[in-house]
Amino acid sequence: MAGDPDTNPRPWETDELFQALIATIVDGIVVIDPEGTVRVYNAACTRLFGYPPEEVIGRNVRMLMPEPYRAEHDGYLSRHRDTGEHRIIGSGREVAGRRKDGSTFPMFLTIGEGRLRLRQFFVGIIRDLSDIKNQTAARQSSDRLLAQIVHSSDDAIISKTLDGMITSWNISAERIFGYSATEVIGRNIAMLFPPELLGEEEKSTARLRAGQEIIPYETVRRHKDGRDLTVLLSVAPIRDGAGRVIGASKTARDITQRKQAEIRTHKLQSELAHVARLSAMGQMSAAIAHELNQPLTAVTNYVKAAHRMLGADQLTERQIASARDAMEKAASQTLRAGNIIRSLREFVEKRDSEKTGEDINAVVQEAATLALVGSASSGIDIILDLSPELSPVMMDKIQIQQVVINLIRNSVEAMAVVSTRQIIITTAQDGPAGVSIVIRDTGPGLAPEIQQKLFQPFVTTKQQGMGIGLMICQSIIEAHGGSIRSVPDDLGGAAFQILLPARAIGDETGTQTEP
Repeated sequence: MAGDPDTNPRPWETDELFQALIATIVDGIVVIDPEGTVRVYNAACTRLFGYPPEEVIGRNVRMLMPEPYRAEHDGYLSRHRDTGEHRIIGSGREVAGRRKDGSTFPMFLTIGEGRLRLRQFFVGIIRDLSDIKNQTAARQSSDRLLAQIVHSSDDAIISKTLDGMITSWNISAERIFGYSATEVIGRNIAMLFPPELLGEEEKSTARLRAGQEIIPYETVRRHKDGRDLTVLLSVAPIRDGAGRVIGASKTARDITQRKQAEIRTHKLQSELAHVARLSAMGQMSAAIAHELNQPLTAVTNYVKAAHRMLGADQLTERQIASARDAMEKAASQTLRAGNIIRSLREFVEKRDSEKTGEDINAVVQEAATLALVGSASSGIDIILDLSPELSPVMMDKIQIQQVVINLIRNSVEAMAVVSTRQIIITTAQDGPAGVSIVIRDTGPGLAPEIQQKLFQPFVTTKQQGMGIGLMICQSIIEAHGGSIRSVPDDLGGAAFQILLPARAIGDETGTQTEP
C-alpha cells in the first residue's frame, strides 16, 4: 500500500535516519564546520565528555580538548583551509579528551572530511580507550611483577618449548646450574640431564601433551662443571590463547645440601642407635651370660652322658637309644644357644639401614624374647595379644626391634618396685594404611612433669640412665614415617603406642617417581 510506512521509502530520504543512527552508535560522533564550531554531538559523546548537547553545539570543539591540543586546534584548521594539507584527516590517532569535570581520558580519534551543498564539514569518530588502557596497564604491571618474582626467585625458573628448546632462564638458574642465559637459550634442555635420565624428559613432555598433572618430584640434574645436583622439580604447562599446550615452565629447587644433610643426620642417628644397642647389651651382659650358660651346660652334660653310655664294652639297644637321645638333646641345646647368639649379633652389629617387608607380629615376638633374656627369675609375665593377618610393614627390622626392646626393658625396670609385674603387648590394624603396637605395663606409671617431655634428650627417671633412649626410639619411628606417643593406661602403669604405615611389599619408599 502506498501509505504503509514500512513500504514508503520517503522516511529514508530525510534526516530521521541520520539522527537515529548517530543516537545508537556506541562511539562518539562530533561534526564541526571549517571554523571548528560543533554542529552534531551524539548521545555517546554525552557519556564520554559529560556535557549535554546544548552545552556543546554551537561552541568551538576545542572545549573538549586538554592542552596542548586545545591551543593547537584552530591552527590546524587554518592551515588546512589555506594549504589544503591533510595532516590528520583521513587517518586515526590516539589523543586525549577533556571531560566537563576537567579530567582527561585516552581516546582514539578518526577524522573524515565531507561536503554538503558545497558546505565543508569534518566528522570526528571517538572511541574511549580507558578500559583498554587500564587492562593493558594492569597486564603490564602483572607482567612486571611476574618478571620481578621470576628474577628474584631463589629457584631456577626455566621455560621451554615442547621439543625441548630453552626459551627463558632466570638468574637463579644461572647460579644453580652455572650456565648464563646466553649459553642456554635456544639450546635443548637435555644439556642439563645426566645421560641415564634423558628418558625422563620424554615422559614428562608426553604427560604435558596429554593434559596430565605432574606432581613435584626429586630428581638429578647436571651442573656446568659436571657435578650432579639433587633438585625438587615442578613442571607446569604453558598454553597459547586457544588453550593448547605449547611448552612447559620448570621450577627447580636445589636440595643437594639438604639431602646431604639428611644423609649425615641419618648416619648419625644410625650411629647413635648402634651405640644405644651396644649399651643395652652391656647392661644385659650378666643376664646374657646366664641365658647362654644354661644351654651350654646342658650340652656338656648330655655329651658326657652319651660318652659314658658309649664307653661300655658291649652296648645294648637301650644304651644306644639313650646315647642317641642324649646327643639329640645336646644338638637341640646347641641350636638354642646358637639362636641366642645369632639374635644378639644381629641386634648389635653395625650395618646400613635396609627396609624390607616384615610381619610385625613376628618382629614383636622376637623382640620380646630378646628383651626378656635373663629376666625369667624376675617374675615378669608378658602377654602377647597379636592381631592376625596384619598388613605387612616396610621396616628396618632390627631398628623396630630396638624400639620394642627399649620400651619393654623400661617397663621391666619400672616394675621392680611393684608386686604385680605384667607387660601386655597388643598389635592391631590402624585403618587400611597403618599398624599399631601398644606396650603397657603394671608399673607405677609416669609423673605428669616427665610425661610432658618424654622424648626430649637427657630426660630420665633412672639413676643410671642417659635419657636418650626414648629420643632414639622417636627418631627411628619417625624415619619409618610413623609416630610414637604415651597413651592413657587403665592398668595404672605406663603405655606407649607406636603407629607404623603399612605398605605393600615392594613399595619400599612410597615416593613419587614419575617425571
